Amino acid sequence: MPGPVDHRRDRVLERLRQEGGRVTSARRAVLSVLLDEGRRHVSAEEIAEAVHDRHPDVHLSTVYRTLEAFETIGVVTHVHLGHGRAIYHLTDELHHHAACESCGQVLQLPDSIFADVQATLQEMHGFQVDAHHFALVGRCEACVAG
Repeated sequence: MPGPVDHRRDRVLERLRQEGGRVTSARRAVLSVLLDEGRRHVSAEEIAEAVHDRHPDVHLSTVYRTLEAFETIGVVTHVHLGHGRAIYHLTDELHHHAACESCGQVLQLPDSIFADVQATLQEMHGFQVDAHHFALVGRCEACVAG
């Protein structure tokens, strides 16, 4: 019986096909790593390393091109966590991020958290915020207490 990961994989591959993208072994490998990581956010280098472990013939440049293609069709997004490198995750479960600048912990925040700010900016200035592209940076509860 197919599980949740299988359904997510099928949805992403179907969207890729609908957008005219090819379903190659490299793209399947990148998608598998993203699905295997679950809720953990990973850098392009971490994705490439995991793909290379499973498929040594898939090069770093192919992973970057695949991530770019996935982002173009909207199945992957990247987020900047403060001054660190960008991290990637699938867009079928959108959320926002708060990154601790002391310990590096990343909190996942519900998608609705910026709804009021987004609505206000749209109403007052006609400005549409892409709040998924950045993380709030500060200090987590443990670092504040410690």
